[in-house]
Amino acid sequence: MCMVTFNWEETDAKEKAEFFEKTNSLSWVVIELTDKCNFNCTWCYANASFNGQYMSKEKVEKIIKILSDEGIIQITFSGGEPLLYPHLREIIRTAKNHGMIVHINTNGYLLNKKLAKELYDAGLSQVQINIDSLDSRKHDKIRGKKGSFYRAVKALKNSKDVGLTCVSQTVLTKQNENEIVNIFKFVRSMGIQRCRLSDMIPAGRAAVKTYLKPTNFIGTLKKLEEFAFETGAKNIESGDPLFSFNNTTKLDLYGGFCPASTGMFTTISPMGDVYFCATHRKFLYNIFSDLRRGDNLNKFHSSKLENFIRLNNPSLKCKRCDYFRVCKGGCPSRRGYTLSGADYWCQS
Repeated sequence: MCMVTFNWEETDAKEKAEFFEKTNSLSWVVIELTDKCNFNCTWCYANASFNGQYMSKEKVEKIIKILSDEGIIQITFSGGEPLLYPHLREIIRTAKNHGMIVHINTNGYLLNKKLAKELYDAGLSQVQINIDSLDSRKHDKIRGKKGSFYRAVKALKNSKDVGLTCVSQTVLTKQNENEIVNIFKFVRSMGIQRCRLSDMIPAGRAAVKTYLKPTNFIGTLKKLEEFAFETGAKNIESGDPLFSFNNTTKLDLYGGFCPASTGMFTTISPMGDVYFCATHRKFLYNIFSDLRRGDNLNKFHSSKLENFIRLNNPSLKCKRCDYFRVCKGGCPSRRGYTLSGADYWCQS
């Protein structure tokens, strides 16, 4: 996932990176509880819709047990829209009782203060909510839901008030790239601890809307790094290899590689299908039908991932590049949507 997060406070999110450094194994898994969603985002990589399905509570609990037994440190519940999932409180509590860090990725439309407090009490520590424009009409159009801007802002306030760490996320497109610094300024004025930017990968619904691709994703990240440094940010967590290898940031930088390629992170769909990552939805295996009793998940995942990477290598031209040993060919998601097999943000 080509996400870069700017942190103004230390949070538990860094623990997964530290765990990976020690173990070199899966440390963070996104579980998509449902592909049902009350929004219709223009860039939705998962093609989520109102007519979706849920993973059963029993299957979610089974996955939590598998992940916990393997020592995986963090789960992020996502979708679709995870707040539509009827057993959300119970599975957050289950994951927390297994000693795991629990986050959710939500559009925030249903996140009133009462629900935020209930989720916090169940064991949730962080909530991620998108702010895609400061123009409410533009935000609502991007998200496909009237009133979504005001609900998202209120959800961030509600979450912060009950003690949750909050992440303001923005998917960068031509529609909002000129206001991204102001978006960061706005949410920081609310005291939001973390701001995150991700590239609009041409997957799912965005595959037919490549005209929305931003002008310069990597350049925008560097502008935000300057803003973060000037306003006292603590550090940056980068899941984008191109941002990191040629960047002389004054802040501490964690990551700097594709977490899916290294085996640090993966995504599980409502059907139990394990994808390379959330935006590059290439099937690796099914955690229910392919993983046998007694199998070691980390070894099994590493084997499937290694085979996938072998079949989806960067181009020969890319491998001859002087920077290849650092960036490893850039983002596999972006490579997957070009004929050349090269990351389309690469400037070398």
